[in-house]
Amino acid sequence: MSTPNVPLDARSDALSVAHESPAYRMALRLGFAHPVPTRLAMKMGLIALVTWVPLLVLSFVSGLAFGDRVDVPFLRDPSAYSRYLAALPLLVLAEVVVATALAVQSGYFIESGLVPEKDLPKYQSFKAEFVRLHDSWVAQGVILVISYMLVITMRTTLAYRPGSSSWERLGADSGGGITPAGWWCILVSLPILVFLLARWFWRACVWAWFLYRVSRLELELTPTHPDHAGGLGYLAWGQASFGVVLAAVSAVLSGSFAAEVLYSGASLNGLKYHLAVFVAIALAFLVAPLLVFSGRLAHCRFQSLLDFGMLAWRHDQAFDDKWIQTPGVHQEKILGCPDLSSLADMAVAFEHVQQMQVVPLDRTALLVLVAAAVGPMLPFLASTIPLTDILKDLAEFMV
Repeated sequence: MSTPNVPLDARSDALSVAHESPAYRMALRLGFAHPVPTRLAMKMGLIALVTWVPLLVLSFVSGLAFGDRVDVPFLRDPSAYSRYLAALPLLVLAEVVVATALAVQSGYFIESGLVPEKDLPKYQSFKAEFVRLHDSWVAQGVILVISYMLVITMRTTLAYRPGSSSWERLGADSGGGITPAGWWCILVSLPILVFLLARWFWRACVWAWFLYRVSRLELELTPTHPDHAGGLGYLAWGQASFGVVLAAVSAVLSGSFAAEVLYSGASLNGLKYHLAVFVAIALAFLVAPLLVFSGRLAHCRFQSLLDFGMLAWRHDQAFDDKWIQTPGVHQEKILGCPDLSSLADMAVAFEHVQQMQVVPLDRTALLVLVAAAVGPMLPFLASTIPLTDILKDLAEFMV
């Protein structure tokens, strides 16, 4: 399949999907936008300085960082580590990983020739809408307000069990009030975490909408493409890039699971069902956007089976007429004859069509997502349960 004659500026424009937003330009002025390791580390350190360090200082000043004054002191709360020292840095890293992946993905639609020249204007309009929605200030403002409302509601009314005490909130015997560290968590740390997670949920939905609109175009699929997805197999790795975000969500949940085991008497045997449901929902959410191409892939496969079947029949009939039905005329020249090679090539091409998938999902990319969902669970759960026991229980659950 040949690459269409696309102007160079159009191709360059397609590769800048994630780098045209107001948020990116602001980060550029602050020196954070370029994916330089030192700057990335500075940004991770800054977000930890704002979210985790004040909680440590305020808890220490209040005498709640360690000891037995409360049931859950700050330095023994695994959720505090998982949220602000694991999940938040991963969400910062995702800004680079996912932005780069989506830029390459959107550009490859043009570079590969999947989008025909007649549909380029439509594609560029879809891309422009994606860029606008991806970092919409209005959407981010709404997400921020909802994040604050959710955190304040949950943390002031619903999040505390009667009789329990922690570095966030004292028990009834000590007045039951929210501590200074608890207020910092409610007003600063937790809203930042919820906002970043919700914003990534929004961006994933916007990317899914973009893929849906692209799937409505007359894409030039290649039925014999070795990726067995008509040339769309690379899209699975775009979804796999969201594995960084998925790992952040998993880290948050793993800290909560570890806290449940430490302080609420929960067991891995009960929590494994929560883990299984989480993995299933996460994979379904990230794989679902690829289903929008199933109709075109199924039609391409069906039509190609008919076309290649007819072509193979004609080719094989000609081969039979030449080499089988007229023995002795050509058989002395059969050794080294290219007709035999073309017969094998035709069989290989037809086999490629037969193996064509109706969902552009790569098995390795799927394993990356599974690892992102399960991996962060292991070290935090291992802090309360021996790792060998975790792996044994998970293995028994799988079989």
